[in-house]
Amino acid sequence: AVRLPALLGSYETSVQELNLMLVGERLASGFDMYSDVWETTSPISAGVFGIVDFLFGRSQTAYLIIAWIFVCIQVFFFNRMVLANKVYNENTYVPGLVYGLVASLHNDFFTLTPMLMGVTFLLPALNNIFNHIEVRAKHDEQILYIGLYVGMAYLVYLPMIVFGLAVLVAFVFFTGTVTRRYIMLFYGLLLPLLAISFYYLLLKRWQDFMYSALQPLFSGYQHWYVSYKFLLIMLAIPLLFLVMSFFKMASSGRFNNFQARLNQSMFLFMLFALGAIFLNDAGTPNAYFLLTPFFSYFLCHLFLLIKRKFIAEVSFLLFILSVALINYGNFKILSNQDYTNEYYINEGEYLQYTNKKIVVFGENKRPYNHASVATPFLNWEISKDVLQRPDYYDNLTIILKGFKQDMPDIIIDDSGVMPSLQERVVPLKENYRLKSAGIYERISN
Repeated sequence: AVRLPALLGSYETSVQELNLMLVGERLASGFDMYSDVWETTSPISAGVFGIVDFLFGRSQTAYLIIAWIFVCIQVFFFNRMVLANKVYNENTYVPGLVYGLVASLHNDFFTLTPMLMGVTFLLPALNNIFNHIEVRAKHDEQILYIGLYVGMAYLVYLPMIVFGLAVLVAFVFFTGTVTRRYIMLFYGLLLPLLAISFYYLLLKRWQDFMYSALQPLFSGYQHWYVSYKFLLIMLAIPLLFLVMSFFKMASSGRFNNFQARLNQSMFLFMLFALGAIFLNDAGTPNAYFLLTPFFSYFLCHLFLLIKRKFIAEVSFLLFILSVALINYGNFKILSNQDYTNEYYINEGEYLQYTNKKIVVFGENKRPYNHASVATPFLNWEISKDVLQRPDYYDNLTIILKGFKQDMPDIIIDDSGVMPSLQERVVPLKENYRLKSAGIYERISN
């Protein structure tokens, strides 16, 4: 119900969502990821977006519906996981309902993103971790599965690689794992990366993959689309309920040894989820979807530990209302206008580029909203080292190849690199003329 207005057409497109659609559009057009599409999107996510665009085109509705399907799968699995492992003292469907609400906490959670898909692989890993923490359930294959699921998760969203370290720390402090099983864990963690690296090595695109896909881990670059004030407003109510949950859990004392270790492990994983968020995408609201399993886990304790049924129901109702308030109340007014202007796309802007092939030399991707991408240079943070240094022969070769393969109709030069490029790249000088400040138009033959 919370997502219904978005599905009915009242959902705004964000810059990040547009960027993912552009990646899918390029791949669906037959271009190769990382060599023909310079973008940091992880390989599994890129493949999914390519398939979605091939089937549905640049359809926001398709993204919303597929995201809803992923969340339904996660709700089912989360509820099944906590029931099977007897995480709570009651067998109830409240955990699934809470998960669904937390997964709808903000309207940026409604669309298909690498973070949302990555959590789908994280949940089976958590299930196997729960089984491993249980003293009676020590199986070697579970350790391998944990590594494989986390490995698949970081191939969907690279910063989720930190959960591999989280598993290691959890095993050290909360289990009696023997050395052989640590080796199996590392094998499982590395196997997906080795497989995808071997694939790109066979295609002779391994260097492109390493440079683009792994770049977020080492660049330290983040674009803050939203302010700290915005994040505080978005997370204030969930954090309030989370703190209440911690106090309730501390005062309850109704946990056996297994449940206590699960609580400690999930708190540890929540801290590592924050680390994954701040590793790359802390300035975008949808990155905080990574907290969904952990917020849901602890909030369920709050609602299930309250002894008086009436108070528990009122608390749960207040939580539901808070989710609705964040999504459809005065949230955007409170959060400040810079958020809307910077992050969401005004459909009335850049209409002059409708159905044209363009390239933007800069961070502003909003001109692509009604246009398609030309050349591989989609991500400015990756592309600028080449485009700003055309004096180097290798860079000049890359630039020539990129433009020869896919000539744009319009070049939007927000970074002032076009004059130096036209001096050194003859086809750019011969085929493009300055139309207005920073706008270069292709000369018709």
